[in-house]
Amino acid sequence: MYRLLIADDEESIREGVADFVRRSCPGWEIAALARDGREALALARETLPDAVLTDIAMPHMNGLDFLESLSSILPEAKLLVLSGYDQFEYAVQALRIGVGDYLLKPLDTAKLIAALDRFAAELDAQALRWTQAETLRAGVQRSSALELQGFFSAALLGGELPAVSAACGALIREESSCCCVLCEGLDDRSGLLERLLEQRLYGAAQTVLLRVGAPLRQAIVVCVPRRQEPGMFLMLSHTLTSIAVFCRRTEGISCRFFVGCVAHSPEKLSVSYQQCLQALNYAFPEQAPPVTSYEDVLASKLLPCPELPVQLARDIPAAVWCENRTAFAQNCAALFQWFAQQEICDAVFLRMCVLRLCYAILEKPQPEYSMSYYEFTNFQTEIMNSASLDELRTCFENFVSLWWLRRAEDSPARRTLTERVNEVIEAHLSDIGFSLNDVAGTLFISPNYLRQLFKQETGQTFTEYLTARRMRHARLLLGNPDARIYDVAEQTGYADSRYFSVCFKKFYHMTPSEYQLSLAQGEAVPPQEEILP
Repeated sequence: MYRLLIADDEESIREGVADFVRRSCPGWEIAALARDGREALALARETLPDAVLTDIAMPHMNGLDFLESLSSILPEAKLLVLSGYDQFEYAVQALRIGVGDYLLKPLDTAKLIAALDRFAAELDAQALRWTQAETLRAGVQRSSALELQGFFSAALLGGELPAVSAACGALIREESSCCCVLCEGLDDRSGLLERLLEQRLYGAAQTVLLRVGAPLRQAIVVCVPRRQEPGMFLMLSHTLTSIAVFCRRTEGISCRFFVGCVAHSPEKLSVSYQQCLQALNYAFPEQAPPVTSYEDVLASKLLPCPELPVQLARDIPAAVWCENRTAFAQNCAALFQWFAQQEICDAVFLRMCVLRLCYAILEKPQPEYSMSYYEFTNFQTEIMNSASLDELRTCFENFVSLWWLRRAEDSPARRTLTERVNEVIEAHLSDIGFSLNDVAGTLFISPNYLRQLFKQETGQTFTEYLTARRMRHARLLLGNPDARIYDVAEQTGYADSRYFSVCFKKFYHMTPSEYQLSLAQGEAVPPQEEILP
């Protein structure tokens, strides 16, 4: 059964034609109904109909513009116009687009049935032709496949080209034009891709499938005689789009293709491969068409750069600073809606817009809190590596959530490094072998990095800080007149009481015994326990 999409701004006509097709055309089902060209285009992307019936005069996007846009999404769809305008220029434009029939309102149902029957017969014939396609690849024997894969792998990566046998020489002769195509989504279905290429190219081009790069990606090297180069891209775009539609419609697989420019010799195929990579990284998958060429990317990058709306650039940071979660959620939704309305496909631009907002949020002075350099660089990396609009939005929302968390007074994450280190020291003051490595292990920070950060935050080395902490604790213990020097030494991490006395005198300019004596004579005041800043 084939699927028909109907687009007309008049509900009575739209619903009437749909009811008639359901009752009178058993080989057809209704894929979707659309009120205008814009809605029809979105529904066509979603439902992948085999045929489209559309009015011409519709709001937002007229029927002819819709059909022109549809050709890059469903190049093999059968097109039918139903119009109230019997104008020659409309008919000529419709024929140029590839419309199979032009029907006038009021609808002659017999002509509609005839048109749909003809479309069904053409689709049946096409399916039969594909199933009867030869399984051997045109001009290339299976025994030569590995040799060609090795040759073209070297060519794509810019390596030294190996010699090839005479059997493979015809494919890579100088009078051939080649280009690289990268495929995403069919990595484990190379047999399916090979079969679909054979069916749809009808010998118009020769292809070699291989896996190349790091990470490994499925690549296609397409070769045609130089005389056929002018029509190479349109033929290739039509074929690859047809394959993507087939895979999604019948196999439930989403795949995309990225096409580099033509190379006139194998030595220049590495440039075509690099262009494929640029096309692959240009747009988020959900925004990219089935086929993206390097020239598409280049043309898009030359368009004027849109500016983020001033109101959004102002209101989003303000909502974060005020911790107005409702306002932030509304403005964040408006931001991504603006991305969609502008039809911005450049993923790098979208990521940079979000990153600029993060910078703007951090510009607000917050003396009571700060987000660490490490935390921010982590978010920056996540944002620039986001693989979809949803993932980008989630990264931004997580960034704001952490900003709010760091601002909260009761957040344990607000503790400084010194406070965290001091907590560990308190638990190990009496451990004789205690060192910076023990603190690093407890806090899961590398010793060298901890040493550097600690010196930046306190102005002291860890050893200086630990010694001061032990001496102050020893001074507290010595406030007890019955305390014995060797016991105090052990309780502050010193195995040798004599060495402890040397350290104490160096720190307080008197020995532990002298200090106890001064306390007994009233010459010193017993200290309170101190917590180092």
